[in-house]
Amino acid sequence: MEANNFDNHYRDLFENTQDLICFLKIDGEIQLVNPAWLHTLNYQLNDVVGKNIYQFIHPDYREKYRKNQEEVIINHTIKSIEIAYISGKNELVIGEGQLGCFYKNGEPQYTRCVFKNYSDNQRTEKIVRESEKRLKVFLNRGPDAVIIINERQEILEWNPKAEAIFGFSFEEIKGKTLTETIIPPQYREAHLKGMQHFLKTSEGPILNKTVEITALHKNGKEFFINLSISNVKLDEGWLFIAFLSDISKRKETEEALIRKEAELLQSKRQQEKNDQFISIASHELKTPITTIKAYTQMTMAMCNDEQQAIKANLGKIDQFINKLIFLINELLHVSQINLGKLILSKSKINFQTFLSETLNAIQQITTHQIIVECNDEAEVTADTLRLEQVIANLISNAAKYSPGKNKIVVRSIKTENEIICSFTDFGIGIAAEYLTKIFNRFFRVDESSYLFSGFGIGLFISHQIINQHGGKMWVESEEGKGSTFYFSLPV
Repeated sequence: MEANNFDNHYRDLFENTQDLICFLKIDGEIQLVNPAWLHTLNYQLNDVVGKNIYQFIHPDYREKYRKNQEEVIINHTIKSIEIAYISGKNELVIGEGQLGCFYKNGEPQYTRCVFKNYSDNQRTEKIVRESEKRLKVFLNRGPDAVIIINERQEILEWNPKAEAIFGFSFEEIKGKTLTETIIPPQYREAHLKGMQHFLKTSEGPILNKTVEITALHKNGKEFFINLSISNVKLDEGWLFIAFLSDISKRKETEEALIRKEAELLQSKRQQEKNDQFISIASHELKTPITTIKAYTQMTMAMCNDEQQAIKANLGKIDQFINKLIFLINELLHVSQINLGKLILSKSKINFQTFLSETLNAIQQITTHQIIVECNDEAEVTADTLRLEQVIANLISNAAKYSPGKNKIVVRSIKTENEIICSFTDFGIGIAAEYLTKIFNRFFRVDESSYLFSGFGIGLFISHQIINQHGGKMWVESEEGKGSTFYFSLPV
């Protein structure tokens, strides 16, 4: 192409393009602008040539333009930038385009700016397109189901999360109404009336609130959702945007917890009734049994030397009466514990002296030898009667479950904050699977229950008594080698 023709084409492009073009000296002085630049910004050529470009750039954009110009000149690059001009009518004109620099022998000669005018309709269209794009991204990637309907209830938008929750694809449901798709039959009439009321009054009871309600899946199954609805008025009418999430799993868990709590409450009430019955029955049984014991002992005293056989039989009756009284007292203690009526009468005691005296008394009625290997001195606050009951129960159990053995080892060791008392037998031991259950009420090991008498409540009572003293009770055992029961008390 000849030079003149090239120049002519260049001039034609410069003068007739709709883009805004200007050439600037390195310091920003305007050398030349094209007709589109003058027409769009409403200036004459002699209004701008020789003036600095910053006179025509809106103040909010000047610093950004300056930095981009410096970067273009230094780095030999072309920058895409946004700019805002002030027109001759003092109106804002928004432009978007490129900023570049021309060099000669490596030295910058001038900068050139080529922009498109995005003001007014073009700018608005761009913003709308960008907004629509962002809305699509939000709809497609949002964590909730999003449904948009018009005032005729027709579904306009239905994001992928809605497809996953309800089972309908957007193609299947587009243009259909909520009442023929996801609203359960029992709510449809109320929904229609609510929509009619809103269109008349612009009032809706559930707008901008979060409610729990049921919805229909494509397969006909009804499930719980969280629902929040917002509304917006456009030229073509009202739009309603619903945000939904599937909470069926949570509701199932809540209902299961409610059922469990109801069962526990019912069980607790039944247990309270049982405990009240046991308490009343125990009290009622004590009177006739005490009377029987009194008459038995009186009759024994009346027997002469020739009636030794009768006296022996009466003695056996008295022993079994004592055992029956013991069992009744245990049942009474259990009911008192469960009803919160077991009252402790505490006082400060020397535990070393107390333990020695208690073990000496118990030694008189047991065939097993009680060996005290350690008995540290410590002061504790305790109900001596209840604490004697605990120790007697542990010694009795140790003897009962170690048939054929003849000793029980007791240790009492003081630490910084507590006294730990242990009772070791060398009997049948306890399987590991039962160690966490051994202090439960009425628990007995199946394998040994038929060999040893009792209700399985002695350890439960002892455990509760120690707890009420602020201490703890636990056990270590190995099946076939014996057990060691411990309790601790604060010193």
